Amino acid sequence: MNVHLVGTGRFLPPDVLTNDDLSKMVETSDEWIVSRTGIRERHIARGLSALDMGAQAARAALDNAGLSPEDIDMVVAATVTPDRRLPSLACDLQQKMGFSNAFCFDINAACTGFIYAVDVAARYLMTGGAKNALVVSVEKLTDIIDFTDRTTCILFGDGAGAVVLTASGAPGGLLGSHLASRGDAGASLSCPWDGYIQMDGQKVFKFAMLAMPEAIEKVLAETGRTVGDLTYVIPHQANIRIIESVMRRYGIPPDKMIVTIDRHGNTSSASIPIALDELNRAGRIQPGDLLMLVGFGAGLTYGATLFEWSCSPCSPQD
Repeated sequence: MNVHLVGTGRFLPPDVLTNDDLSKMVETSDEWIVSRTGIRERHIARGLSALDMGAQAARAALDNAGLSPEDIDMVVAATVTPDRRLPSLACDLQQKMGFSNAFCFDINAACTGFIYAVDVAARYLMTGGAKNALVVSVEKLTDIIDFTDRTTCILFGDGAGAVVLTASGAPGGLLGSHLASRGDAGASLSCPWDGYIQMDGQKVFKFAMLAMPEAIEKVLAETGRTVGDLTYVIPHQANIRIIESVMRRYGIPPDKMIVTIDRHGNTSSASIPIALDELNRAGRIQPGDLLMLVGFGAGLTYGATLFEWSCSPCSPQD
């Protein structure tokens, strides 16, 4: 069985925190933030829970796929900011949305969480363990940010993205995947219980500059494809300098590299599915297009997946 992406969805909280807003809270400026990160604003989940955001993204993905909650038999939530330790966010989504036929669990692979969750769900689908899987990535990172620390508070925002995956004998779909971890370097990006995100920015930056190309090249080698074959690259939105480095390394033109960091900041595991849904609903993906999804994050973790799009394109009005 092949695994196809048949629906996408996203939710971004309505409240926006601009760089100018941050400059009133901590010693920084719009120019300083943009020049170092590419971020201009980010969404803030005031009065919203992770469950609220995840449910909104999940509903949008289900509607896009033309499926009901009863059609879903597997729910995987990727998050580092669940509303509580237990039960899982995935089980809370089941209760809230009526996924009566699904088994549900969470994954914590930080910013690579969406890639990990898609890989795990796909393996169940390929082996007959499920027919339709929902992957929801949701992060309320502003709950674990110290807004007096300008090295971290400028980077992160809140949001959720979701996809529906279906097992089918049709050609296309998931072509290849690569996951990897570097637990020996985990101290460079961490968050203690009842504390805030702590990051050695230089170490994480250097890691990302090696990890993203490695993951891309592993998947290309596995699938016999080249960078020139790719229609779009959808990277984790952590820093514009990292994204631009990948573009220069492989000669990827700007219209093929999807960038949303200027408007959303770093939404951790949600960044890739949010960007994917924007691309889908803009009507920019056609059947046969090759999409490389690639990310890195705390753990340290990294990975990539390659999909051949097989669905009818969304209209820009969707």
